[in-house]
Amino acid sequence: MNKTRKYILAGLMTALVFILTFSIKIPVPYTSGYIHLGDSMIYLSVIVLGPVLGAFASGVGSMLADIAGGYVQYVLPTLVIKALMAFIMGIVISAKSRRLFITSICTTFFIWAGFCAGTYFYINKQIDIWGTNNIINMVLGTDADPDAIIESNKLINNLPVYFTAGIAVIIVIFAIIAYLVSRHQGTRALALNSVIGMSAAGICMVMGYFIVESFMYSPIAAIFSIPPNMVQFFGGLIVAVLLAPAFIRAKDNNTH
Repeated sequence: MNKTRKYILAGLMTALVFILTFSIKIPVPYTSGYIHLGDSMIYLSVIVLGPVLGAFASGVGSMLADIAGGYVQYVLPTLVIKALMAFIMGIVISAKSRRLFITSICTTFFIWAGFCAGTYFYINKQIDIWGTNNIINMVLGTDADPDAIIESNKLINNLPVYFTAGIAVIIVIFAIIAYLVSRHQGTRALALNSVIGMSAAGICMVMGYFIVESFMYSPIAAIFSIPPNMVQFFGGLIVAVLLAPAFIRAKDNNTH
């Protein structure tokens, strides 16, 4: 693919990241953020463009969506986190040897499991110290809507389910990948690397926004945003996997 075509594709992918991020937004009340399907285009931009231009399209497209949507407090964190997502995925995809591939799987899983376990134990400790009602008041305020309080209580009670499900989904994905790797070689391994890369990038997103929102709001408020970000992570991965064949064909057509 020549440079002109690659830059045109970079502009196109930047636009697609912006559109999918900006057009469908579901607000997250605990941190004034939102979830969306833009991450699916981030994953696909790396497949089409590689790590460097993919990081540019991902970071800039997502940042522009925050600017257009009025989420100015997230502009800089979004630029960094989304670009880092794409770059990490690019690194995982570039792993050529079987050993590096297995290392990527193990590293991604243990980081994710450790993060889920750590945040779960942290929120339990805070509940023991402050109590559930005080935590909800700290996050929502004392004049919060009764429905929001009820939903927050449900979220706290279901946190073990969310974290367990998050770890279970990763285990299922990686078990399927390990099975396929044991039976197939060659081009299939590259596609499987892409799924691992998407998973690593999604984990980067969840952890990145947790760290940022811990400073912007509080660690407790940031924990409340983890389940919605998990939904965004897995939703984006599913959409990207479904659309990947079409994008790969388009990429192949542009290389000839």
